[in-house]
Formats: sequence, structure tokens, C-alpha cells
Amino acid sequence: MRAKLLSIGLGQSMDIVQPREEILASSDISVIIAIHDSPKVTRRCLESVEKYGANAQIILVDDGSRLQETIDIVHEYQERNGWPVIRHDKALGHSRSCEEAAQPATKPYLCFLNSDTVLTPYTFGGVKEAFESDPKIAVVGPSTSRSIPKQTIRRAECCRNYWTNNQIYAFAKKYILKQRPRSWVDLVAVGGFAFFIRRSIWEEMGGFDSNLPDYGNESELCRRLSRRGYRIIWTKNSYVHHFGQRSYGQVMTLADINLKRLRAKDYIERKMHQQGDYRRY
Repeated sequence: MRAKLLSIGLGQSMDIVQPREEILASSDISVIIAIHDSPKVTRRCLESVEKYGANAQIILVDDGSRLQETIDIVHEYQERNGWPVIRHDKALGHSRSCEEAAQPATKPYLCFLNSDTVLTPYTFGGVKEAFESDPKIAVVGPSTSRSIPKQTIRRAECCRNYWTNNQIYAFAKKYILKQRPRSWVDLVAVGGFAFFIRRSIWEEMGGFDSNLPDYGNESELCRRLSRRGYRIIWTKNSYVHHFGQRSYGQVMTLADINLKRLRAKDYIERKMHQQGDYRRY
């Protein structure tokens, strides 16, 4: 009932026209999507990318999917759009998949996008504007429905598993148009569900830490970037919907996920302490 009330005014059949500036901004971004089964959310993700990815470079990684439905979905979107697909017979994990797909990327900015997300017509413009405002901005994260608390919009979080894609698009439009220009917040780290980073800085840093195959990789990279004087920004002028724990998380228990997170956090703290960084995140 609460989700239904919070969805008033978001027409399910509403078709949102993507602003021209968003289409132009997408031309400078390589979107990398690591996929590991979860066909229902994978289809919703790729549907949104096809609709609003516009001129972005799209690179898919099928990281050891076992369900034929997932394999067929990836093939369907590959055939229709000409998107390149990297396939793994055995799952290597999110970090290694992203690193491999980043190698052929050619755009100035990379977006590591989880497959349990939905792109919106207001994804790219705010991100590119932040990057272009300051060369010291290395990483940008959008507002969302499920991530670290500061990036999470409460209304969207309550409805994140209830809304259709069209309702998500309509919410994104309402939310973004209410924001002031350059509504940016400096953070220690941003969520990894839609992780935008300058390609030149990604290459300079050598990618993710090889000891972190999945959880904690973005946080650790942000810590390294901060030590070098780079900025990590959350922009309220971009929105990407995130279901949360609906991709790789579907093949692990909640206890397994929490254990991986705790181990990653402990590893990062020990590593930073050894390097003289005593801040906690």
C-alpha cells in the first residue's frame, strides 16, 4: 500500500523523451555491464540501456552465466544492437570482469554498471558535467534507490522492487528536474552499482585491487584516489535505479555476502593503516 501511494503520478505507460544534452553526454561514456544470471533484472537493465544508452559505448560481460534464459537475453541484445560480448566459461567475479571489459573501452569516461540496475533518461548529463568542471574529480556516483545512505533517495528505496521501468523513468525525470544545477557532494566513496570514473585515471591507478574479487573494490579504489588528491563526487543531477543484491547476490546467501563485506573492509583498513592512512570509512 505504501509503495502504491508513493507511486501516484508515475504513469506506467509514460514514454519519457531523453533530453538532447543527455544523448550528447552519453557519447563520451563506455558502459560496462558484468552479468551473472538473474535473467529478469538483466533484461530490465539491458532494456533500459538500449532505450537510453543512446550513443554510449556498451560492452557486456557474461561472467559464467548458467541459465539458458540469461544467455539468450544477452545474445538477443547483442544481435539487435551490435554490442560486443566477452564470455567467461567460469565466473571470475565482478572486479575481474570489469577490468577485462575496460581494456577495449575507448571513451573518456567509464561506467561500471551492475546488471540489477535500470538506466534512466537522466543518467549521463549530470555525470559528464561534474567531470568537466574539475580535472581533480576522478569518480562520480548518481542518486539511486539502493546504495550507501547518502546516495539513496528514500521514496525510490521504498518502491525499488515495485516500480516498472516506465515508472522509474518518470520518477527520475521528476527528481532530476527538482535539483539545482551542480548539486554535488564530496564523499569518501560512492556505491559501486553505477561507478563512473575517468578512463585515464582508471589506467593510472591500475584498476581494482587484485585481492578484492567483488566486494569492497570501489571503496578501496576511492581511498587510493583520495590519497592522491582526487575528488569523489555524488551528483544529484543523475539518477540510476538499483534493485540491490539481485545479480551476483542471487547465488550467495546473505550471510556469505556479509562475510565477504567484512573481510573486504578488514583488508582495506589494514592496507590503509600500513600506508599511513588512519581514516575509517
